Amino acid sequence: MHAITDLHVHPSLKMFLWPHLKRRTFRQRMISGPFFNPLSFRTQFSYLQQSPMRVMVVAHYVVEQDFLRYGLKPWASLVARTGMPRLFESDPWQSFQTMMEILEDAVKNTNEHRQSGDKTLRILRSSAELDSVRDDEIGMIHAAEGSNFLGLDRPEGMDLDAYWQRTRERLQRCKEWGVCMITPAHFWDTLFMPQTEGTEWVPYKSRGVIGRKRDDGLVHMKRATWHWGDPGTLAEPFVRTCMELGMLVDISHTQEHARWKIYELAREYHRPVVASHVGLKSMFNHEYNLSDEEVKAIHGVGGVIGIILSKRLLLPPEQRYHPKADGIKDVLTVADRILNLTGDLSSIAIGTDFDGFTDPMKDVYNAGMLNGLTQAIYDHFGEEGGKAITHGNGVRALKQGWT
Repeated sequence: MHAITDLHVHPSLKMFLWPHLKRRTFRQRMISGPFFNPLSFRTQFSYLQQSPMRVMVVAHYVVEQDFLRYGLKPWASLVARTGMPRLFESDPWQSFQTMMEILEDAVKNTNEHRQSGDKTLRILRSSAELDSVRDDEIGMIHAAEGSNFLGLDRPEGMDLDAYWQRTRERLQRCKEWGVCMITPAHFWDTLFMPQTEGTEWVPYKSRGVIGRKRDDGLVHMKRATWHWGDPGTLAEPFVRTCMELGMLVDISHTQEHARWKIYELAREYHRPVVASHVGLKSMFNHEYNLSDEEVKAIHGVGGVIGIILSKRLLLPPEQRYHPKADGIKDVLTVADRILNLTGDLSSIAIGTDFDGFTDPMKDVYNAGMLNGLTQAIYDHFGEEGGKAITHGNGVRALKQGWT
């Protein structure tokens, strides 16, 4: 039976934010079609039941308070305050713990209503449990996106050393709670990792000519202005601590100069790195995506690249003006490119970003449609290659990095 390890998925974000999903269970039903819809729930149980999902790395994302203050356009802020009041809860560390509780409760509540033939959901506490996940189970693992959840509020009188000590203690707590991976950078500034400018680009047509424009009508994104090693910043101790504790570092959203520093540390610690939901610069030259040399570097440290299921990051806008149901084809093209660069399939994986605020592919826009993706990968790369890409490579990276 086919299986998928999804390196980046967000069900707890939707359950945390939306009043209509406030019941802590995956059995809630929401229409989740092929178009961008912040109200969608693409990992609801009816879809998971149909899917080849075996392991889900659940990235708990606490939206940055400064992003809400300065990134949202005024009208978007008004809508958010009305429809998503929990966004504006002031303590990100507490919000992160609430998201973990939501996932734990949702797994428990979903299983309590299990009927004959239903899959069982299960929280995995360590990489040692990965091999014990059965065909009729879905293992779910805690992760975090955006290091702001650790708390950017430095109390008056707390110096940088004391602030870092508090952060280190919180990272230790994350490890004890079973967090497998942290994405240090996201949409707004922290002291822990310089983030890329995350604005996506969309196509438009003017006087018969197809062009591109920034999709910034809803939000303003910010690129970090500091660099790895700048005084008063904490990128290197953050990454070293994660690797020492045995939590994977996800380089998604991190600026390229900092990504190269992380590859160096991965070699020093003999740890893999993960790019959990990305594309390639050679296909779409966005700063968020990976260069060819980075693909080789990730391969060299035993890391994996989760191909994101969003055409917005896989193809230039001009190639997306006439949308077709060919997202799966684009995933195969990215996988072929990685194979050509590295010589084998060991670095290729999947990171759907389902239930994040992304524009999904038209032919695989919820978990129940992942069978079409897995079948296409098996048809293209064969049985052994298909198993590696969809499941094996992700599991191997988790075993080597989540220790």
